[in-house]
Amino acid sequence: MNQFSLNWTFESLSWWHIDLAVGGIAVLFGALLTLFCRKIARRVGFVDHPHVERHKRHHRPMPVLGGPALFLTVAVTIGIGLFVAGAGDTSGLPGIINSGIIDGIQSRLRDLIWIGAAALTLVVMGMVDDRVSLPALVKFTVQALVCGLLAINPTIRVILFIENPFVNWMLTTFWLLLILNAINFLDNMDGLAAGIAVIASLFFAIVGSVRDQYFVTLLSTVVCGASCGFLIFNRPPATIFMGDSGSQFLGLMLGLLGAMTTYYVPDKTPTTAPVLIPLLILAIPIFDLATVVFIRTRLGRPFYVGDNRHISHRFEKMGMGRPVSVLLVLLLVFASGSGALTLIWLDRMGAALIFAQMFALLAVVSIIQFYGRSSSLFTSSAGKHRS
Repeated sequence: MNQFSLNWTFESLSWWHIDLAVGGIAVLFGALLTLFCRKIARRVGFVDHPHVERHKRHHRPMPVLGGPALFLTVAVTIGIGLFVAGAGDTSGLPGIINSGIIDGIQSRLRDLIWIGAAALTLVVMGMVDDRVSLPALVKFTVQALVCGLLAINPTIRVILFIENPFVNWMLTTFWLLLILNAINFLDNMDGLAAGIAVIASLFFAIVGSVRDQYFVTLLSTVVCGASCGFLIFNRPPATIFMGDSGSQFLGLMLGLLGAMTTYYVPDKTPTTAPVLIPLLILAIPIFDLATVVFIRTRLGRPFYVGDNRHISHRFEKMGMGRPVSVLLVLLLVFASGSGALTLIWLDRMGAALIFAQMFALLAVVSIIQFYGRSSSLFTSSAGKHRS
């Protein structure tokens, strides 16, 4: 009876079971590796001191090795999958694992190497920046090189119905740079960047599952789980920061997830609107990046110098605490992402309503962002955000 029950359980495995298992493993390693990196950071003095720069607003030295913790979590979780895939005879395993996951991992090994090398480069650069504060031009140059090289890979491509390879390469490079820096800029309160990564990667996992693109689904699940594990210690009040290394890593991974998924399938999708799904999932970080760059440029200040004009800071200035401000931003991200998912099934009228809803949501954000010019939005400000 027990043997029959065990066999029945194995044979009844679905992709949802696999995703939950992989996500659970990532959460576990995310928490353990975050604890480990937090302890190591304190021992070696890799901490972020308050008030060293004007935008540092925390009140005590904080460990800042969250980036390596996130990267190692994703690497270890994927490494377990690679170990299983190369562990020898797997014929006794259920078909969904043997012919689905294992074959899929082996066929995408080259992509994993590309992604791993690019992510490691940004994590190392971020760690150096967290320590010595690199010039903005150096950081952007490295980012551009990493994103440009990734965009050469034919499986990482933003096409938008354009057949020109060079244009596709440019679009992909721009998209990766855009999302990388959008998340990097918005890492200004405890739990904010990690929370956005949890929500966005979950939506990308759902889209990948609907489209039967299980490599993207599993990679999204790993990123989601890793971010959840880290968020346990990064939620307000945080006991560790992800730093520049972590925000760049998560930004790169979200950009890649958006670029590696096929959204429009001619015989399954009523309209071409699904190609804009990643733009809507990440609409709030993108819009926040655009507004702060506009405001800083208008003030004649370098757009890459942090300040307190992000939407999260606007919520805080309205009298809300930082945890509530973070929660409101995450709710906005969830609202935009959940609307984006429906584009897979909606006809033109339905898609038009979703876009109208999105414009209304961004209008609300704009009203909040630009409310009361006397509140220093368009004037110089000494108080600046944490990162």
